[in-house]
Amino acid sequence: MDTIHKIAGLRISRIAGKDLLPDLEPPEIRLNREKSRIFSSDSILLSHGSAIEDEFDPVLRAEHGDTTARLTVYAMNLIVIVLSAPIGLLLLLMNILGGENIRTTAHVVALTGMFLGLNSTGALM
Repeated sequence: MDTIHKIAGLRISRIAGKDLLPDLEPPEIRLNREKSRIFSSDSILLSHGSAIEDEFDPVLRAEHGDTTARLTVYAMNLIVIVLSAPIGLLLLLMNILGGENIRTTAHVVALTGMFLGLNSTGALM
């Protein structure tokens, strides 16, 4: 049995020839059809891949061959050292021994900033 929709108080069901009366088609169905026509897949692809696809070998990382990327990692590391010396020193040790990793460094910068902000508002007390 066909689904019955209510539009402006009228009960409307899908008819066999849907192209005969396209204005009576429920707007949700029309919007879903247009959305699937425009976006062929509902999945969003990350431009840099996901964390699961992160390279563990330091030689294969994008930062390995690019001097600017390596300096960016160490500049971000310096920011963490200024914000929290113990965390920054551990991150520096990790970047020196394990190779530069801009993703991990960015995550540590964000988490350190978040926890410092929460601590300054008294939310961690």
